[in-house]
Parts: sequence; C-alpha cells; structure tokens
Amino acid sequence: MARNPEHTKELIIEKALPIFNTKGYNAASISDITAATGITKGAIYGNFKNKDEVATAAFERGVEIVAGALAKRVRAEKTAPAKLIAIMDFYEEYLNDPPIPGGCPVLNSSIEADDNLPFLRSRVIRSIALLKDSIMKIINRGIMEGQVKRDVDAEEFTNFFYATIEGAISVSRIEGDSRSFDFVKRFVLKQIKNIST
Repeated sequence: MARNPEHTKELIIEKALPIFNTKGYNAASISDITAATGITKGAIYGNFKNKDEVATAAFERGVEIVAGALAKRVRAEKTAPAKLIAIMDFYEEYLNDPPIPGGCPVLNSSIEADDNLPFLRSRVIRSIALLKDSIMKIINRGIMEGQVKRDVDAEEFTNFFYATIEGAISVSRIEGDSRSFDFVKRFVLKQIKNIST
C-alpha cells in the first residue's frame, strides 16, 4: 500500500528532529533518518531536496513545539513579573526534562550554525529575535500596566534575561547538573523582583 505523501513528510520531520537535535547537523546522516523511519533514501529525497531541507524542517518543528509549550505557560499568568518567572520555570523544567530529546533546538543549532551553516543560522537568528521580542512586549506591557517600574530599559532587560537563561542552560548541560542554573535562577528572580512595582 502506498504511503500518503503528507504522512511520509511528517514522519521524516518527526523522526529527524531528535536525531539532528541530539547528534547535531554534521554528525546526523540521512542513513540515521532512514533507519529511524524505515523509509528509503529515495523517498526522503522525494520529499526534501537535500539534508539541509530536512534539517531546516526539523529545526522549525522543534522551535514550534518549544514556542507553543512556552506560550501556553506564559498566557496562564496575569502579570509581567509572573510571566517572566514562568519563562524561567519553563526553561528550568526543560533543562531537567526536555520535551525534545537533546534539549533546546535553538541553543543546540546556534552553537553549530554559528559560522558553518548559513541556511540554519538565519533561522536561529529569527527564532531568537521572536523570543526576545515576546519578552520585550511582556516588559513594555508590564510598564504600561504599572507592574514594572517605569525606568526599566525593556531592551536591556530582555537581552540580559534571555542571554542569562540560555547561558545557564548551556553551562548546566556541560557540567551535567543543574547547580549553575539554580544559582542563575536565584539571581534572575532577584532582578525580576527589583524591576517589579
């Protein structure tokens, strides 16, 4: 029985995501994907032009999963400080129990795509920009609604907040425990308290 082309494409993306996210672009191979899917190389290349296209689709799916889960957590909170704390908590849980094997696809891809993979680098930059924009909107809205002090520089705090969390995740993963993240979390929570009204 012939496979539905859309289902085939979905299966390839679903199985390729954890492979690229755990092994990285250079170490992951089309053979890994054929082994995971049971689909031939010909069928993979019938749905995607090349490995770059598979990696791009897998990365975008990973970002979609993470962004969707994060947005749900943030929407559940009423105030800007509570939303920032929800982001911090989300990434703490993500560090210990990631919904995608291998951890954060943006962090993983940003390290590998820095200079070597321009097709992926542009997507990583866009994903980071979208997340930072969301954080900045939370802070600006918090200022407007009187939940965040008026003299807070939203762009400055956003960059500090985002870079600190991503750095803490990276260091904790390398060290193999969450102690570094725990220290950073305590510090960031103090900063959130300092900007709150």
